[in-house]
Amino acid sequence: MPNFQPKTEFTSRLNSRAGRYLSRSKTGRFAGSGQWIRSGLLFLLCAAIYGLLYIDLSHWLVLISAAMLGACIYTLIATVCHDAAHGSFAASRWVNGICLFAGFSLIGVSGKLWAERHLRLHHMYPNVAGTDIDADGSSLLRLSPSRPWRAWHRFQCWYAAFLYALVLPHLAFVEDFEHLRKARRDWPDKFSGLRPLAEFAASKIIHICLFLVMPLVLSKHGISMVLGYYIVFVSSASLLFVAINVGSHISDEAEFYDPEEDGTLPLDWAHHQIRTSVDWAPTSRLAIALTGGANAHCAHHLFPRFAHSHNRALSRMVIKTAREFGVPLNILAPWEVIRTHLAHLYKMSRPPQGADGGLAGGR
Repeated sequence: MPNFQPKTEFTSRLNSRAGRYLSRSKTGRFAGSGQWIRSGLLFLLCAAIYGLLYIDLSHWLVLISAAMLGACIYTLIATVCHDAAHGSFAASRWVNGICLFAGFSLIGVSGKLWAERHLRLHHMYPNVAGTDIDADGSSLLRLSPSRPWRAWHRFQCWYAAFLYALVLPHLAFVEDFEHLRKARRDWPDKFSGLRPLAEFAASKIIHICLFLVMPLVLSKHGISMVLGYYIVFVSSASLLFVAINVGSHISDEAEFYDPEEDGTLPLDWAHHQIRTSVDWAPTSRLAIALTGGANAHCAHHLFPRFAHSHNRALSRMVIKTAREFGVPLNILAPWEVIRTHLAHLYKMSRPPQGADGGLAGGR
């Protein structure tokens, strides 16, 4: 596995300030009452919007409600399940596990499996060739300079939006099965036996029952309308996920690294997290509440075990310390995050030139 450079004084100062902040926090590193109340209200809103499917409304209103539901369920996952995956939503491991399973089941994804992949294959080495599942995850899109270029990548700027709309169903019904097989081989202590299989199967069954079986049986809509509702729902959630999250690492402003032959990386751990992350409005209470702290991604990667409600204070701490040590941060306007992602997507669509003028596979 890759190895970071030794810890610097900058990292020590950050950790010291985070420790003082934690000692003053009434809820420790976990979610406070305000985050719990918002989460409860959001769950009720999701249930109310879902209930509109069973009311005699026009087809257009039903499809609009599907788009709204996709947005709300994505927000529920970002603000509750993501924290639960990091063990920071509640102090109880059992409560975190229930939240993780319940939320991700709404989109047909195994929460336990997603959390394991997210923590091991993304947070440890973001934007490092061969280790980050987000940058290296698909052969249809070239998102990292270390990935080999293929002829179809020349057109990825044109078809990326279509693939982005399929991110969540592809995760649920393709990637999850592949990752379960690998998890049972690589992490048998957590994924062998019947219990992980039951959790995995239940996440699929709940999703299919809620969004396909029950609407066909209990609503007045025909199969074409139910399928249309489902497509709009998953596309809405998928596109919102991509718009808010992907640009936080897959960006023209973020750095990508190839380890040396001995696995050495050029930076220490903290500087690596900063150079591979992109923020927008990282001290905005509203943006943090709506995105689960995805807008303050640098602070989240530096302090991943804190609930997102702490990200505003942590971001201020990071900005202050970075200024003291002259460390540059990637902080953009929201629309700039999208622009720089598209710019990176275009750059990766061009065939890299080797020393002999021919095509090269990576950086």
